[in-house]
Amino acid sequence: MTEKVEAPRALTEEVKTAIRDAYAKLQANTPGFSTRRSQSQMIGVVSRALASGGVGVVEAPTGVGKSLGYLTAGVPIALASKKKLVISTGTVALQSQLVERDIPNFLKATGLQATVALAKGRTRYLCTRNAAEAQGEGTQESMFGDEVLLYERPLAPIEMDVAGKLMRAFTEGRWNGDLDNAPEAVTPGLRPRITTPASGCAGRRCAYSTQCPVLRARNEVREAQIVVTNHALLLSALSIGESDNGQPLIAAPADMLLVLDEGHHIGNVAIDQGAASLPLDDMARRTGRLQIIIAGAYRAVDKDKIGNLLPNEAIDAAARVAKLLKAFADGIAQVWTPAPDEREPLWRAANGRLPEAWRQPIEELADETRTLLNWATAAAAQVAKGKPEDAGHERLQRSLGMALEMIQQQYDLWAGWRREDKEGQPPMARWITLTRDGEHVLHCSPVSAAMVLRKLLWDEVDSVVMTSATLTGGGDFQALAIDNGIPEEAEMVSLASPFDLPNQAQLVVPPFPVTPDDRERHPKEVAKYLAAELDWDKGSIVLFTSRWKMEKVAELMPATLRRKVLVQGEGAKQKMIDEHLRRTAAGEGSVLFGLNSFGEGLDLPGEACTTVVITQVPFAVPTDPQTSTLSEWFESRGLNSFNLIAIPHALRTLTQFAGRLIRTSTDTGRVVILDSRLLTRRYGRRIIDALPPFRRVIG
Repeated sequence: MTEKVEAPRALTEEVKTAIRDAYAKLQANTPGFSTRRSQSQMIGVVSRALASGGVGVVEAPTGVGKSLGYLTAGVPIALASKKKLVISTGTVALQSQLVERDIPNFLKATGLQATVALAKGRTRYLCTRNAAEAQGEGTQESMFGDEVLLYERPLAPIEMDVAGKLMRAFTEGRWNGDLDNAPEAVTPGLRPRITTPASGCAGRRCAYSTQCPVLRARNEVREAQIVVTNHALLLSALSIGESDNGQPLIAAPADMLLVLDEGHHIGNVAIDQGAASLPLDDMARRTGRLQIIIAGAYRAVDKDKIGNLLPNEAIDAAARVAKLLKAFADGIAQVWTPAPDEREPLWRAANGRLPEAWRQPIEELADETRTLLNWATAAAAQVAKGKPEDAGHERLQRSLGMALEMIQQQYDLWAGWRREDKEGQPPMARWITLTRDGEHVLHCSPVSAAMVLRKLLWDEVDSVVMTSATLTGGGDFQALAIDNGIPEEAEMVSLASPFDLPNQAQLVVPPFPVTPDDRERHPKEVAKYLAAELDWDKGSIVLFTSRWKMEKVAELMPATLRRKVLVQGEGAKQKMIDEHLRRTAAGEGSVLFGLNSFGEGLDLPGEACTTVVITQVPFAVPTDPQTSTLSEWFESRGLNSFNLIAIPHALRTLTQFAGRLIRTSTDTGRVVILDSRLLTRRYGRRIIDALPPFRRVIG
């Protein structure tokens, strides 16, 4: 990719006027709209970033009205510049809210005209080709031939019937093919049979392309002026660049005005984007059977050579890779033998450095896999050029796509394992896990999102705004900027809450008798505290960092109170929330017990949540390979990894948890943290001071 060239742009008077007009109409035509200084500040930051090709970072607490803030600035700028406004979110819930409510309401109130589309991954849509096959056959051929099924079992008659009903609903125009809104229940077993990943898609050469929901949806995305998507699909689209028909999936980076809502998620998604894994034994088996598809490719293109290889040379290349994979699996045992009683066996390369004895086989595997990858890329391209004459040709094309994806997965891992880590930058994390079936899985991953985001976002996309209610924890952007590689010239602002937090809420840190690391006593004391101190006639939420402790505390609650407790995992999340809202609306009282996913994005206004109890400070677990590798790197440079990793993470998470309490200007209540380390450890005061400005009741 070429580095972004900065164009001499500025926020013109014409665009300023358009933004002011949009805001005035929004105020006039939105019932109950209240002007908020923090929202006006946000509009200013977003305007300056999007109009000038810059970067803006806005921490906007609950109540600011983030979506209306960035829409008020972003839509007029996008229309004036003829660029595409892309809004990327971290959760499906916010995508739906934007597409179904926020954006339509904004356009209606302001009178602005803009087309809107939702960009989703292809496996969220019906594949009409696969659905047609599923209802007719119930089985599909494998990429390796008839003797190996792609799926473990044929479809049941009831599943074939559902596939048929979905096809009819789509072809009759009663449904658009989006499986999130399917008119029939789609079971987990049926879903992969009626969708297709990129590797198995023949694109516009497919016989069903004229009635493909994915292609229709992607055309809408390309033509839309406002696109809503998710972080994973966004980064994937930016990484791929152009799709198979030579067009970008969403928009060219230079034509994209990007808003990262729920921006605190982008770092983890970026790390996943740069990661690779390889199930060693499975890949050895599958690669060893590639000769069938290799022979089929040569027959289909009727050429002596594909990718400069003769048929026997391509088959030999696959056989060599399979043999090397098996040999490497045997070599692992010389370095690592998991203990028999180890629950989740894991071996990690200290400081990301793999054993010297592995260097030569890794180099050989990377080179041989590259040869096979070059062949598969050439074969897929040549087979795709021919017009499918029959179903067999089309199946070969799909199988080649799946083979190409499989080989690419292998190459990505070996490339990551043999790459030299750059001096002065954190190393890649490299580790091995063992499945329950005894299979080795090799992994590599960046430990920081900075390099991935610099490559895909900051150096490429026209302009970017990152926003969330929790980006910093205390208004300090340093950790966020380092973790995400945010450019130095970015404008970063932490906005004040529009609510009167000191008078609406309390932050309570009682002198709790035990610390969270006391496995036996802490759950007992938490249960005892909740029984005595919660207002059981109103709504509360209690947040835990481990499922075991959550279930243990629930078990210890008195029976009369346990009936009022709804524990995450005992039922569907939304049904639990609906029941909690029903109870509190009826004045019955209700308490939600939940993990991290209940601590973010949950909207429980008024009596539905008058107390938030946080059972312990949610420090990042330093045992995961990425965090452990990054910690080692910091410590090797004389830095305190606890201060640089654990505390910023804890602050952001605690701020999210605390954000469940005050959702409107009339809400009141308290946040209680049952972690006495905040009173006894040096970092305690730092964390307490950085939390929202509720009235403190400490000790």
